[in-house]
Amino acid sequence: MSQYKLIIFDFDGTLAITHKAIIYCFTKTFENFNIVPPAADTIIGTIGINLPTTFKILYPAIEESAIPEWVETYRSYYRAEGEKQVDLFPGTQQILQLVSKSGLSLGVFSNKHVSFVNLLLKKLMIHSFFDLILGDNGQIIPKPNPAVFHSIIKPLFPELDNTQVLMVGDTAVDLLFAKNAGIDVCWAAYGYGDRAQCLALEPTFAIDDISELAALVKN
Repeated sequence: MSQYKLIIFDFDGTLAITHKAIIYCFTKTFENFNIVPPAADTIIGTIGINLPTTFKILYPAIEESAIPEWVETYRSYYRAEGEKQVDLFPGTQQILQLVSKSGLSLGVFSNKHVSFVNLLLKKLMIHSFFDLILGDNGQIIPKPNPAVFHSIIKPLFPELDNTQVLMVGDTAVDLLFAKNAGIDVCWAAYGYGDRAQCLALEPTFAIDDISELAALVKN
């Protein structure tokens, strides 16, 4: 029987293949403002970071006052075209079903806007597996800050101690969130995180396919 009672998943690069949508929407946003877009690999390197910070990384010359317009432009492209380009990693639905049947609670915490997280979980037909869905709503502090764990997640599961909670994510942002919160973390090495950076953070577990989570649930 698993020691874990709650598993919190990242979304991009952990549950879903989203890089095509993200690259497309960033490229279209930059073109919209007549700025040469970054290379695809550069964009992929920022996946997992919240949008305002990502725009500062990808376009250091951006004016702080312009960021909200850029963010909304990106989201408008995502609503119109991006969501059509998102799919689940193979085996995701099956592993969620297995974990759910094992009696564990499941959550999602993404730095993506919560409306998109809910929309995509429904579109991909996995929304019903989750007891908790968290994302950017303009108020919560994004990963890797652990504030959401302490102020929202822990109070919702007061019977659990930290040893019974596992974060599953693909980037350094997810790994740092877990370490800052004081919980175990499983690195989804099949996602978008930088390998050297993520290994340096010494995750509790590492998996090369989401199906490998089954072993953690059974043990």
